[in-house]
Amino acid sequence: MLTLGIDTATDVCAVALLDGERVLFEAALSVPRSHGRRLAPLLREAFAHVERDPADLGLVAVAAGPGSYTGLRIGTSTAKGLALATGAALVGVPTLRALTTSSTVGGPICAILPSRRGEVYVAVYDGDVEVAAPAALSLDAVADWLPASTLALGGPGADRLADLRPDLPRVELASSGAVVARLGQGIAEAEGPDDVAALEPLYLKPVATSQPGGILRPSTL
Repeated sequence: MLTLGIDTATDVCAVALLDGERVLFEAALSVPRSHGRRLAPLLREAFAHVERDPADLGLVAVAAGPGSYTGLRIGTSTAKGLALATGAALVGVPTLRALTTSSTVGGPICAILPSRRGEVYVAVYDGDVEVAAPAALSLDAVADWLPASTLALGGPGADRLADLRPDLPRVELASSGAVVARLGQGIAEAEGPDDVAALEPLYLKPVATSQPGGILRPSTL
């Protein structure tokens, strides 16, 4: 089954195409605030590289939050448009779970994304097990919230906790379209796909803007 993985929840725009478990194409562009311009060309490049068509898709997996409001809207809107246009199944993947899955380090890892107003998005995963659910917290609140079993911190917001938990090592957690695709495959098999019309990003906080930005239509691919 041809699976597309999309992650635009952070400053990185990541895309991958998998045939079953085999990665056919993977790319990630770290250009903040440019997902609206970068995602469609990256998808065209992916399908051209593997000489396949969006109509061949069996599953679209997308990082569905938490994360950047605009990035999440771009990614989920594009994923939903592709699913509707091609008939592919759609699965939303928790962003922070995808980040911890990208690590080669075992044990409970806290993934951290920066948010606004001095806050962060956090969650702790031990492999496939959710140790602490995603939350939006102030920096001062994280130290009390963090489970005692946590072995490491990682993600784009980890440096914000350097002074609060200097005892915990930092691990590299990277946005990966392939990781999102693989997690999406597992979720689809275990729980079934999401309803395309009903899937919405997990924001965790009230949206700061009234206008969604950068929505890509299937016709742009």
